[in-house]
Parts: sequence; C-alpha cells; structure tokens
Amino acid sequence: MRHLILSIILCLCASGIQAQNADNLTRQKVQPINMILDSDFGSSTDDLFALMMLHHYIDDGLVDLKGIIVDREGEKNAGIVDIFNNYYGHPDIPVGLERNGVKNPRCFIPYNGICDLKDAQGQPLFKRTLDANKLPDGYKLYRKLLSKAEDNSIVVVAIGFATTLSQLFESGADEYSQLSGLELFKQKVKAVYIQSGRFEAGDSLSGYNMRAASKQSAIFYSKLPEKVDLIMSPSNIGDKMNYLPQDVLVDLSYTDWNPIKAVYTNYTCDTGQRMWDTNCLVNAVLGDNEYHLSPRGWVTFVDKGEMSEMLFKPDPNGNARYQMPGDSYYFQEKLMDIRRHNRINRYPSRLTIEAPQPTLLSSAATAWAKPRIGLLIDKYLATAGNKLDPDEFRTVFQPIGYYGGNVTAYREAEKMVVDSLYTIMLDRAVRHGKNTLTIITGAPGSGKSTAARQLNLKNEGLVYDAALSGGTARLEKVISRAKAKGLNKITVMLVYNDILTSFTNSINRGKNTNRFCTVDYMLQSFSDNKGKLEWLQKQHPEITIIPVTCEGNKGPRKISIEEALKWDYDVSEEEVNQMLSTLLDVVNSGELWEQQLPSLVGDLSAIPNLSTRNKKLANEINTRVEELLHNYRN
Repeated sequence: MRHLILSIILCLCASGIQAQNADNLTRQKVQPINMILDSDFGSSTDDLFALMMLHHYIDDGLVDLKGIIVDREGEKNAGIVDIFNNYYGHPDIPVGLERNGVKNPRCFIPYNGICDLKDAQGQPLFKRTLDANKLPDGYKLYRKLLSKAEDNSIVVVAIGFATTLSQLFESGADEYSQLSGLELFKQKVKAVYIQSGRFEAGDSLSGYNMRAASKQSAIFYSKLPEKVDLIMSPSNIGDKMNYLPQDVLVDLSYTDWNPIKAVYTNYTCDTGQRMWDTNCLVNAVLGDNEYHLSPRGWVTFVDKGEMSEMLFKPDPNGNARYQMPGDSYYFQEKLMDIRRHNRINRYPSRLTIEAPQPTLLSSAATAWAKPRIGLLIDKYLATAGNKLDPDEFRTVFQPIGYYGGNVTAYREAEKMVVDSLYTIMLDRAVRHGKNTLTIITGAPGSGKSTAARQLNLKNEGLVYDAALSGGTARLEKVISRAKAKGLNKITVMLVYNDILTSFTNSINRGKNTNRFCTVDYMLQSFSDNKGKLEWLQKQHPEITIIPVTCEGNKGPRKISIEEALKWDYDVSEEEVNQMLSTLLDVVNSGELWEQQLPSLVGDLSAIPNLSTRNKKLANEINTRVEELLHNYRN
C-alpha cells in the first residue's frame, strides 16, 4: 500500500500539483487498519518480533489496534503482552486471555519468565499495568470489540492457535451482542491473515499451530464465512528467515533495557527459531504487493491430530490465498526489515560495545568494560552455547583495539568480566536443570579444543575451556563456585602435549588468528600443570578425571591416570634452546608484521635461569626484533 501511495504522489508532483496537496492525499489514502492480534505468546520468539513491529506500525499511524488475544493459557503469557504494551508506550490496549485452550502445549522457549525479573532494588524490571486475573476470556474480548466495530472493518492477524477463534464461532448472544459469534464475525471482519499450512509439493501438513489444536482448527476452517478473505502464511515462508541470537543482541547492543533483549539474555533462543509470525503482520499492514500470493481458491482442513492436513483447491471465486516463497534475496529483505524495526528503540543507552573506539589498553580497557559488563556478556552468550572459553570471550574487546596479539593488555578486563560471566552461566545451567560441569585444561597450544571435540559435550550444563594457569588456585576456584551453585557432577579433562609441540602449535595459531603465546608465558603455563593431577586426586576424589594426550600432535587419545602421572612438565635447557631457535627463525622469516613481533616474543628477560647459551640467543632475538621494528617505522 505504501509503495502504491508513493507512486501516486510522485506522479502528482510530476504533473505540477503542489507537494502540500500530495501530502493531503497521503493522509486521505493511508487510513489505519482496524486490527485484532491473536497469538500464542510464551513459546516461540517470532511472536515477540511481530508485537514489536506492530507497536511501531501503531506509532506510524498505520494500525489502530483494537485488542490483543493471548491464545496460550497462562497469566504470565498475558503478562508478556502487558510488558510490551507498556514498554512501547501503548499500555491501554485491551488484552484477552485464553482459559480453555490447548492443555500443556509444547513450549520451545519459556520466555514468560521475564515477568519475574527484578532490578537491583528488587522491583519488577519491566512496568506492568494489567491484572491478569481480571482479564476477560479471549472470545469475550472478541465479542466486545467486534460489537463496537463498523461492518466489514476488522482485520484479524492470527499467529497462534485457533482455540479462541473457534470458541468465538460457537458462542451465543451475550451482553455485547445479540448475534452469535459466527454472525458477529461474518458481519464485522473483512480479512484474516493466519500463520498456517505448507502447500508445497508432497507436503500438505497444516503447520504446528493448527496441528497442536486440530479440533479447534477444524471448527475454524469449516465455519469461516466465505465472504471473509483468508490469507495464509505457510511455515515454509518463515523457515527461510533465521534471525540468529547473536544478531538480535547486536541489533540491541545500544540499549540496556529491552524486553526482547531480556528474553535473549536469560534464555537459550538458539532453537532453530525462524520468523514465521511476522509475515502475517507485514502482509496485513503493508499490503499484498509485499508477498507473492497464490491464485484464489478454497482451503479444507483435514483433522488428523498431529498429522492434520490443509488442502488447497484453486478457484477464482475462492476466499483463500497463501504466500509463496521467493528467492534468497526476497527472504533476506524480509529479515532485514525485522532487524530494522528491532533497532528502533525509545530507550537508547549512552553505552555501546559495537562502535569502534579509540584504542584502550590495560587499566583504560578495564574502565571501559566495567559499566558495560552486561552488554559484553550478552554478546558472548549469544553464540557461546554451554561453553565458556576466555580466549574466545576476549574478542568482545575488538572495538577498543584487541586484535589477538595484545592479550596482556586485556587480561585484567577479561578476568573482571569472565568472573561475572561464569556466575551467569552457572545460574543458567541450574535453571535448565543441569548439574554437570566439564573443565578442559592444559598448557596453551596443547590441543584442548581438539580434545574437546572428541567428546559429546552438548548436553553438559557447562564446559569451561581454559589453561587456568597459576598453579591450582584458579582451578580450585572454578570447582568450588560450581559446587556452590549445585553443579556437583564435575569432570576435569587434563590435556597434555610436549612443550616443543605446544609452542609450535601456538605459533601456527598466531599466524592465523594473531593470538600468540609468548615464550615466557608458555614456559610458566606449562610448568603450572606440574602436580595438578596429583592435587586433584587428593583434594577432589569425587571428581572424574579424564587424561588426554596430544603429544607430538598424534592425539587426542585418552590414557589411564597411571600413564598421565608420568607426564613430564619439567623443561630442559635444551628444550628452551630449541624454542628460542624456533622463535629466531620465525622472526627472521619476514612473515610477521610489526604488531605481531612483540606479541610473539614477549619479555625474554622474564624467563628464569637462562643458561649463558640461551641468554645469548635471547639477546640475538631482541636485537633482531628491534631492527625489524625500526625498519617498519621508517
């Protein structure tokens, strides 16, 4: 519709009609759509994006929303709508709640828990104005709203179950109207945009919403008045529109307070979620030109429970049409429109973690990160799954200058945020009923990530993948905090590789990722593992220990504890010499650029007890690095 109006305006202007008259025409043509939204809030997040976009359409004057029907039982599901209506500035929209619908339907993402979130003062995080106990039944609200509407004026966007609609169809006269529900619907409603069906070759399933309430769906389709237009959005349309959790949080990174952000922060939303429901809304508001629609026809619902079908028979006199898929660009365009709406926010934050900043190092990086801890954690959690890896987390500091080679400048900020992140991930595991923790630890470059891939850890409550250098103190802290939260089934995977192979692995990784491990840090971290296995056996006999060797990069291979007790964490003078010789060869190779050199070399003077031969080699490396840096800068 908007595109059509714009074309009219341009033509009028080209004909010499004044712009003011064109504006008047626009106001005359763009009449808000009288709409009722009917949705199963409380499970899939595409409902939330549809509601968010609907509030923006209200602000744009495109929709006059008469009411919202929550057709999934549960007062908290109505609470979600109340939160959104208040957040987006339309708290007075009437809400009705289904109380006799589908019993215990599948819940993909139980996000109605955001109704219980509290702020730092213990107050509800989001404003609420409705008492869910006093909300009318959904079908009663339908009757009330339709009785007040003009004939043939209401558009219903139905993106949930057909339970409330079927109750409306079977309802009789009441205090709102002497008409039956079916007669009232026939008189007042001009179109229904509904998320249902497939209509692909060889696939006539009716879609989850219709199958989950098949008996009520059968009532709706069999009794739907023929004069009411039916526009269906089959599930294969939304299947192609995947709004990834990390993209959701990036799009909301400039705000601290948002109900969608609260959902994606507190719940695992990477469940194959697609944007099905938004297509009904966009079609209803922006018009048929937004989608490829089938020819007209009639649709028949065949009730087979979970295997219910919807059959479409073409007929130019039929009342039904359905959206047809387009190319990949078409789906991407629709998804980007949702993302554009999601970036519109009435409560922008003064803080951001996405926009590039001046390079901030050490204490300045920590000061930048401190007020942004929540945002940094949100960004990491969007793709982390059940794995906490400090090395991977550190990439959130890229906007302030982290590039992999300057790790030491961000260790303080990293430790501060990861400390809070660990608590959040422990709490999330407990909330999901998980009490298992797997800790994967070993020297840098030893092959921890490779070893982890050999185990199926997707169902673990939490996986902590880190070198945990510094003796046993950090490992003890990780274990004790997990136990305090109730994760009492703990496994420690100790990964071993010889020092020379670990150092070579670190160099090769650094060439690809810029994340180098300096010689002094490698030596210290390697030695820190000495006695760790014996300590675990003595201090935590209840913990399962899995020793894995990757020695010589011939692993990973599980071995017995008796074999692991023979691992050698002492570094000989000859091994130090070989490491320094390898380092000199890499420095002289010319493969490294200016910033990579100090990141790889580090502070060779910090290596304790260097022999005379190795001190000479270390001095040669430092001299060569200084020459190269001088050449780079000149």
